[in-house]
Amino acid sequence: MDTALDTARIGRSRWLRVGLIVFISYLVAFADRTNIGVAAPQMARDLQLGTTITGALLGAFFWGYLVTQIPGGWLSTRIGPRRVIAVSMLITGVMACLTGMVHTLPALITVRVIMGLAEGVIWPSFSVIFVRWFPARERARGIAFAQYALPLSSVVMAPLAGWMIDVFHWKTMFILQGLPAIGMAVLVWLFVSDDPATDRWLSTSERDFITQQRLAGTGADDSFGSVLKQSTVWLLAVVALSWIMVIFSFGLWMPSLIKQYFAHGYAAVGWLTALPSLFGAFSMFINSWLSDRPSSLSRGWFVAVPLVVAGAALLAQHYIDGGLVFTMIMFCIAGAGLFSPSGTWWAWVISKVPRNQAAPSIALINMFASFGGVVGPLVVGFYARGGNLSSSFYILGYFLFAAAIVVTYLIRRTPLRDVTSAETVLLH
Repeated sequence: MDTALDTARIGRSRWLRVGLIVFISYLVAFADRTNIGVAAPQMARDLQLGTTITGALLGAFFWGYLVTQIPGGWLSTRIGPRRVIAVSMLITGVMACLTGMVHTLPALITVRVIMGLAEGVIWPSFSVIFVRWFPARERARGIAFAQYALPLSSVVMAPLAGWMIDVFHWKTMFILQGLPAIGMAVLVWLFVSDDPATDRWLSTSERDFITQQRLAGTGADDSFGSVLKQSTVWLLAVVALSWIMVIFSFGLWMPSLIKQYFAHGYAAVGWLTALPSLFGAFSMFINSWLSDRPSSLSRGWFVAVPLVVAGAALLAQHYIDGGLVFTMIMFCIAGAGLFSPSGTWWAWVISKVPRNQAAPSIALINMFASFGGVVGPLVVGFYARGGNLSSSFYILGYFLFAAAIVVTYLIRRTPLRDVTSAETVLLH
């Protein structure tokens, strides 16, 4: 049923309606999470914040995000993902707007924590959507479709945020970029069903195609207790923490570092901030394609090598004084290295855990990854001497080297290519 004729006969509502709404929702939510990075220089100036306090503000979102991921998955399973996602998007939009309305640091941190609590349930709820709406052999593609929201949110929304700050104000930018999340909450409520079996728009052929094949490749292999006893799982969690803390620190602090090259204006900062994510989107596609080709190499090498490349670029940006052009070249290389392992990473992770425990295992690893979103911005801000971010940004490179070393160690345990019969990959 992979031919164009079969696709036309079955229908594509799961892609054109459900998949597209999930992608746009995640794009909007992720933009509301990260646009504070573009506004950070002006916010720090207006509120008279030092780099350490600014780092705490940038990471405040993750204080809430850590808490609700596992409860979000449980709740969406109990009452249905549609309600959970719609309410979450509504709260996210309201909190994004309030970010531009409150006037004190405590209020800003409170709003960001609440936004994190709301967004923490979104991806676990999307996971339920993927399992219910996409047959096993399409599920990875469905998840990858949503995952592209991560780099593309910076490509699209960062320049827009910079332009809005220049034309209006950072407060107005937060309000204007918060409104789409409220609109997406309405679309999710109206057009996404909890299960294709009860969806009123699906054709009979597409409904049968989904429901008859979505359980393929699943089965009981082991208990979650056994997962907790595996050192591999905890080492994977360490890798996730080190890597994801760099991704979010990179995205949140990079606009402030770029701004140091410009006396006035934020539009250019927004455009330049988008470039590394654009390279990341391209490299993600290429690296995933390469890792899927028949080979005796472990998928882990397609994680370790890009992390080393990204780490080397961050160190070179610090130790070689090449001005804005050289800095941006290094940032683009770092962005490519940071984002390219994303799909490959989770495919590799799922091969390391019992098939029937993939979701809770990845939720556990993802909690460590999210904690990196709290730690990373604080580390960069704390070690920035005299407010000069260039004096601390390179530290992130060493965390990437450490993550690559752990990945290499895990590869050495099983040097041949990792193979898994599970076709689901639950992503961050």
